[in-house]
Amino acid sequence: MQRLSAVVLRLEKALAGALTFAILLLVGLGSVARGLGAPQVWTDELAVHLMVMLAFIAASMGVALQNHMAMGLMPESLGPRGRRVLARVNQGLILGFMALMALLTWVWLDIPGLIAAGSGEALAESSFNFAWTDPTLTLGLRKIWFWLVIPASVLSGMLHVLAQIFAPLPETAV
Repeated sequence: MQRLSAVVLRLEKALAGALTFAILLLVGLGSVARGLGAPQVWTDELAVHLMVMLAFIAASMGVALQNHMAMGLMPESLGPRGRRVLARVNQGLILGFMALMALLTWVWLDIPGLIAAGSGEALAESSFNFAWTDPTLTLGLRKIWFWLVIPASVLSGMLHVLAQIFAPLPETAV
């Protein structure tokens, strides 16, 4: 599981780098075009969507690298056993949060409802769930293509924390 987590982390790092570069290009293009009197509004919208995608990927990377929010002073006041217990509690809380995110994403995307309805349009008509049909303002794409990063990052975050749970803790955990 640790190997799979490491491979996924490498993919996330590569994707995060590519998204960061794309955002830089889009913001630059938008600024130059606006300065020349020919604003390209789509560059702003695409940059925002890519930034949101980057945030979810970075959150999963933070779990993998254990660079997420953590208590700083408490572990230092504990002995080795207390640190290990605190590390496991922390991992359990992160896994619980990821499970909650997975559940909320499952309910929001309503895959069984989508399959039963036959299309995003039919699902929207019957349940007012527009997740599969909501269009972007200027790109001509459905937002779902950008939102699919949410379940992907939740699953990869769960993989990372499970890999940590099943790995032995060092004596200086946390």
